[in-house]
Amino acid sequence: MRLLAASLAFGLAAPVIAHAAPADEIFLSERALDGVQFARVRLPARPMAAGAQAQSKVIYLNKNGITLQPGDDDARTNRSSIISGARSVPSWNTSAANWAATVQCMKDMFAPFDVTVTDVDPGMVPHMEAVFGGSPGNIGMGQGVGGVSPFTTDCAVIENSIVFTFTNAVGSDARTVCEIMAQEVAHSYGLDHEMLASDPMTYLNYNGDRSFKDQTVPCGEYQNRACGIGGSVCRPNQNSVQLLTERLGRADLVAPTLSITSPADGETVAPGFLVAATATDNVAVTGGRLFIDDVDVGPVTGPGPFTFPTDPDLADGVHVLRVEVTDGKHPVTSTITVTVARTGPGGDGDGNGDGDGDGDGGGDDDGAITAGCAAGGPAGPGAALALLLVRRRRR
Repeated sequence: MRLLAASLAFGLAAPVIAHAAPADEIFLSERALDGVQFARVRLPARPMAAGAQAQSKVIYLNKNGITLQPGDDDARTNRSSIISGARSVPSWNTSAANWAATVQCMKDMFAPFDVTVTDVDPGMVPHMEAVFGGSPGNIGMGQGVGGVSPFTTDCAVIENSIVFTFTNAVGSDARTVCEIMAQEVAHSYGLDHEMLASDPMTYLNYNGDRSFKDQTVPCGEYQNRACGIGGSVCRPNQNSVQLLTERLGRADLVAPTLSITSPADGETVAPGFLVAATATDNVAVTGGRLFIDDVDVGPVTGPGPFTFPTDPDLADGVHVLRVEVTDGKHPVTSTITVTVARTGPGGDGDGNGDGDGDGDGGGDDDGAITAGCAAGGPAGPGAALALLLVRRRRR
């Protein structure tokens, strides 16, 4: 088996021999930090359509251990091309604070790209799985290996790939572990090593925090070469930001803007009123939703403008209206209050004895008495005649 430079490294060390894996070859680093080496397992080419993006746009950070079966890479079913038999990697016993720092570092690393970094298992959703913990012997590799990822001869995306950083070999420093794992994950998105010390795809020494750089540089470990593995060539050089953007898409970092255009905040409205809203986004608004007093009225899809009908039987009184829109990444809300009121003083005008004079007689009789009193006074003949007529009519 040929041993060639393979992954992140910083100092001098003798090569170590890795056990065979169900792949063409394992390539190990020639130089490494404190005797630790890093590996790539070479896989056959997997041609990608021009402009095609990865389906695996979730990176699952797993520190809880994993039991694996050999086979084509599939993080959804715990199958790995790196192993030749059933294997288990134990959990990484690190502090909650150190794990939180590692997760945040990985999120920051991949923040410019349209990918979700999470430590919650996404199940059957296509994803890359980044396994933290254990030792290389847990997957049948020689001691001294700090991390490993599969890599194709055409630098293609390996969907649902599982990659490893062995914390028993590399230590528990959150930033170091993060930078190693960022490189292993990026290998499965098709990125090679490159001659840029400030980029996590490097082998070169660097006194600072690495991040993916928008800079085109030669590939290589310590000398310039074309990008590829084991003599294969997939590109003359590499720009890690541009390549990850091509494979994942650019992250949408801008939330929509939202305005409720009708009714106005504090307005008094009749039952069955309409709620109107507009929204804009740097990419696209994908839908909106209305809540009344925290009750979901229902969604409207599309970019808007949005019009939401309301229940004509909505009770009188003050109600809180909340409109939510999203661009698929960022939900944004706006809230106003309105007062619902039926129109008309003194009732609803249906003539059912509520004082409007056209129902059961209450209105007309009261009016007659009032008129009589006005004409003749309390003791006058008009009042007496009116009272007599009322009594006779109600018997």
